[in-house]
Amino acid sequence: MKKKVFWEHIGGAGCEYLSINKNNSSLISEGLVLFTTNEDVHNFSYKVVMDSSWITKSVEISDRETNHTLNLQSDGKGNWYANKSQLPDMFGAIDVDISITPFSNSLPINRFKWREGEERNFQMLYIDIPSLELKKLEQRYKFIGNSTQGRKFQYNCRDYETIITVDKFGIVVDYPDLFIRRF
Repeated sequence: MKKKVFWEHIGGAGCEYLSINKNNSSLISEGLVLFTTNEDVHNFSYKVVMDSSWITKSVEISDRETNHTLNLQSDGKGNWYANKSQLPDMFGAIDVDISITPFSNSLPINRFKWREGEERNFQMLYIDIPSLELKKLEQRYKFIGNSTQGRKFQYNCRDYETIITVDKFGIVVDYPDLFIRRF
């Protein structure tokens, strides 16, 4: 698999370039995200390494302005580590959710074959950007079905709910009011 994607952040000023490449038995995704908040302009990069089943093995996020970096490793069984120290509060999370990218939605979607109407709950290691704070959050996906634009999933997290559309590779095409894919 070799894929390039460009999203526009329609929820605010910003955009993202993502590349996904297969390297032996790993999938490597690398993104560059530019966005604004009320306080500043931000420039972040990330790299997520997964096995061939889309299970996250490592995450690296860099604030390219301040040079702050977050490096996480996972055993794929719910144990997370930073600088070789275990993060017990994150136990049980298999997938990572990086707040600034719709790519995170691809991780739980691509780990399973979905039947129409099927619903799954996931424990996610959520990474807030720009603060780089970690939280464990529960998220729910329900496969609604196929459309001419792609596969549709109902997505829920805390009190937020939306319908996202992904292509045949499980990569977001439309994330209403937040992201739209331009390439």
